Parts: sequence; C-alpha cells; structure tokens
Amino acid sequence: MQTPNSPFGSGGRKTSKRIILVCHGTTQGDTEGSFPNSWDQPMNMLGIMQSQKTAELLLDLKVSTIVSSTKNCCVETAMAISCVQEAADCLGADCVPRDVELKQMEDLDVGQILQPLKKDTTEAQQSQPGPLSQFEDGALSKLWDLSGKAWQLLLNELSDESEAEKILVVVGHPAIHVALMGQCLNLNKDWMGSFHLDAGSISVLDFPDGPTGRGVIRCINYTAHLGRWSIPITRSTVDDEEFY
Repeated sequence: MQTPNSPFGSGGRKTSKRIILVCHGTTQGDTEGSFPNSWDQPMNMLGIMQSQKTAELLLDLKVSTIVSSTKNCCVETAMAISCVQEAADCLGADCVPRDVELKQMEDLDVGQILQPLKKDTTEAQQSQPGPLSQFEDGALSKLWDLSGKAWQLLLNELSDESEAEKILVVVGHPAIHVALMGQCLNLNKDWMGSFHLDAGSISVLDFPDGPTGRGVIRCINYTAHLGRWSIPITRSTVDDEEFY
C-alpha cells in the first residue's frame, strides 16, 4: 500500500488495541529484488536506513511494547524503534517520557523452517504466485503451526488490562508476518501464497472489539515511508501474475 497519508490515520471503527507488523530491514545476505533470506545475519546499510525510517514513522505513535524475533536483524530493528521512541521528547514529538518494553520471542524465528526444503523452479512457478510458493508444503505447514503459537502469545500480550490503549510492535521476517496476517483473518495456510511483504515494510492490524475479537487489517506492506526505496503498489512475479 502506497499513499502520502499516514497508515495510522483515522477511518473505520475506533480501536484501542493495535498490532504493527514491522519487517526487518535487508540483511548482508540478501540480493536486490529477492525475498529476504531467513539466516541470522545483521542488516546491511540499506537495512539500517530502512529501520531508521520505520522508527521515524512510528514516532507519531506511543508504542507500549516491542516484541521481536531473536535474530540479529530483528533485534537491531527493534532497538532502533525503541531508541527513537524513548527520545520522543528531544525529537519534538512528545513532552511525555515514553518507556518502551523490549521482548524477544523464539516463536517468531523462521530460520530453521525456511532454509531447507525449497521446491525446484518449475514446480514453484506452477503453484501460487507469492514468494512463499518456493517452499515445500511441509515447511509451510511448520511455518503455519509456528505462527499459530506466536499469534496466541501476541494476543495475550495485547490483552494486558493495565493499559486502556496499547500499541504492540512486532518485528520479524516477512514470512512469519504473512502467516500472522492469515491467523488474524482466520484463514488457513493455503492463503499464505496470496500475500507478499517486503523488507522494511509495515502492516497495521486493528482490534476494534479488543484482542478477543477478530482483527482488521488496516494496511498491508506499507513502504511509502522508505522514500526512494519504497515499493510499487503491485509488481509482477512469476509468469507476469500479480499479488498484493
């Protein structure tokens, strides 16, 4: 989704609980235009800039908690967001001190699942158009099961009654975020190939009925904040098909 307007703007039902899925920036092992790899590597210079721009975008919000994968690139992205949040007063965004809780969750780690079991190119092209189509069904099943555990833990985190309003930022690999969006919409794993997320993007999930109700996805794959590195609204993939 690309628009000059904020992805957090008003519209639809008011919500006091929100999850923001932040994809980590590109890493040293990524190649241009490819699906981010799942190895445990630090971000490259572009990834660092992406994380800083994401942190700047989130400055308009008061983030309560940041939950990240334990991977280096995710921890680095989470730290960048936390540092900017806690410096909100000197950055002119807020005069009230912000205390951000940082947590790590192993159920957001996809490295051991996605590294092996890739389909051959011909078979991948005949299946779903999204980048997850390159992985075997067994790997996707493991990813889906992992996301189910992570989703429940995130909802529990969001259910903290000590805060009337809570914004939870989740930093991870695009693959786990695709699966989490499927969990949010009560879909099954077969739908994962219909979604695509880029490094440095954000997706916004609102809960107008609270975390016990079904989530509403306000936007998917927002990258306009990345400036010259933003991604077109849609782009072709295998066989010139398009995905969202």
